[in-house]
Amino acid sequence: MADKKSSILKPASSLKALREQMTKTYGDGRVTRRDSVKDYEVIPTGSMSLDHAMRVGGWVRGRTHEIIGVEGVGKTTVTITSMASAQRTFPNEAVGYIDMEQSFDFAWAEANGLDTSDERFIHMFPDNSEQVSDMLRQMCQTGLFSMLVVDSIGGMESKQAFEKGAEEAVMGRNAQAITRMVKHVATLARQYNVAIIFVNQYRANLSGMGNDVSAGPKALRYNTTMKVEMRRTGEPTLKIGSGENQEEVGRQVRAKVTRSKVAAQGKQAEFWIINQNTEEYGPIGIDQADEAVMIGDLAGVFGRRGSWYDLPDGSKHNGKDNLKAYFRANPGAMEEVRTIALRAVADEVTDEVDTTFEPEDDA
Repeated sequence: MADKKSSILKPASSLKALREQMTKTYGDGRVTRRDSVKDYEVIPTGSMSLDHAMRVGGWVRGRTHEIIGVEGVGKTTVTITSMASAQRTFPNEAVGYIDMEQSFDFAWAEANGLDTSDERFIHMFPDNSEQVSDMLRQMCQTGLFSMLVVDSIGGMESKQAFEKGAEEAVMGRNAQAITRMVKHVATLARQYNVAIIFVNQYRANLSGMGNDVSAGPKALRYNTTMKVEMRRTGEPTLKIGSGENQEEVGRQVRAKVTRSKVAAQGKQAEFWIINQNTEEYGPIGIDQADEAVMIGDLAGVFGRRGSWYDLPDGSKHNGKDNLKAYFRANPGAMEEVRTIALRAVADEVTDEVDTTFEPEDDA
């Protein structure tokens, strides 16, 4: 009987000693225990329906993420609204934008709610992927940031490719450099609790077979917690004017969560991006009022009697347009819809143990 008891206790004491030794060797935070795992800390995207599709309510802090789509679909707009949300959610922390393509539009960012003042926002131009890694390391180590955006993977090249001509470049060296950067950044995000978003693009499949492929190395697949694919829905655009004087003021996009390590994947959101203030279609940015109506219906938040909507706050509204006008005038009512909808899908969130990646030497 005594032998049986000692055999039961021995693994526990050995594991405790192993944990202590590994913590001493590799530092705090390398060994995770179940009672130390906290709820996910998230940053809303600025799109209510995308937050709902993610199931956790936004981008998870301490992780890296990927948002991908064709040119002009709204990827940068979503990163801008996400940074604006980060500033509101964590007012004592800053956000940063690393601009490989040198195309950041300050006026559009400010119109979408981003505070671009020097105290809240930093914008940087790197030359190569190695500089991106160095910039991210320096910014993360300050402890000043809640979110950083890298735009974009498709525009990156290694230092060697930047300094030498194409004919002198070593095949595969660019992908190797970006792979090392991505793996290094995954560690930085975890260590300093920063949400880092990589913007990516689709590129033509040169083989002529199959669909377009994404730019960047396969390391993105293994090192990012969420991947969001954005495409146009095919719905007609919103326009004002008539005849030859018609002008597009909005487009509908679909954002699908094709990878998630923290919740159910395969969920998608549809929302309108308005590019001009109009009385008919509302203010610039993501049409959250329209999203609130859609999500409220989907999650069963409203009581419906024909064209009448009964809201949780007790108010009643006849018709979708009147309900949208009410939401625009009462942001708190929209937030209540969002909260109830997220609560309804909370059981689809899963626990995940972090994987730590370290920089690799060139292959």
